[in-house]
Amino acid sequence: MSDFALSPHDAAVVYSRSAPVEARAPQRSWVGSVRITRRWNGPRRSANGGIAAGRISQHVDADVVTVVLNRPVPLDRPLDVFDDGRGAVQVRHGGRVIATARPGRLDESRSPDAPSFEDAVAARAAHPLVGTRHLLSDCAVCGPDRADGMHVTPGPVPGLPDLLASPWIVDTRHSRAGIADYAAVWGAMDCTSYPATALRDGILCLLGTMTAQVVRRPRVGERLVVHSWTREVHGRRYETSVAITDAAGERVARADSTWVALKRQRLARVLGRVL
Repeated sequence: MSDFALSPHDAAVVYSRSAPVEARAPQRSWVGSVRITRRWNGPRRSANGGIAAGRISQHVDADVVTVVLNRPVPLDRPLDVFDDGRGAVQVRHGGRVIATARPGRLDESRSPDAPSFEDAVAARAAHPLVGTRHLLSDCAVCGPDRADGMHVTPGPVPGLPDLLASPWIVDTRHSRAGIADYAAVWGAMDCTSYPATALRDGILCLLGTMTAQVVRRPRVGERLVVHSWTREVHGRRYETSVAITDAAGERVARADSTWVALKRQRLARVLGRVL
């Protein structure tokens, strides 16, 4: 049995159980709450990491925000947001810290050019897990078969296997007053920032940290390209970057992400098919 032991975070995601409660932090100033509705799942029983991070980021007064996801974000539950008095916030549910957010900084290294919209469509069609049941196959953002999903399903760009891309045409279901929901922009970048080698090799990863800047929220019907690249790999940790580009070649949003591969891949795959 020890062969299949999961970390508290991995177990919480796979089994949808809460990780152990840590010592209660000192009382902070309550500034509001966040609730992620059930339609915005990533794993089937918890929120999409990018959607959750995007919602949480709106409580930080900064152009670039870093969100650290400490544990799976529960669906349809009010999550309290506390200001630490130093420009950062903490998101809690009961006695558990769900996430923290603070002003951030994006990596400034050179980024690869965005592929064409046609190449992004071809990349989505080449997504290696289409038709496969797994932990993230019902994700509201990248799930290929979600009727109400965003269909931002990344795949390898033709001729560039280390570059992932997907098209995104903003739908009225993911917008308000003709403009994409702020959190949906984060969600599109989250799923596309998945590590290319992990996707190719079938390695299941979870989003740990996301730092993003939204330059503008795109309009309904816009043809956008979302593409990502991996900057570094350290054991189970992948550092990736992602950008959204419009038809004029202008950048709409940018993000850096840290992904962590689940320790027990075999068990996660089995449970992903049956849960």
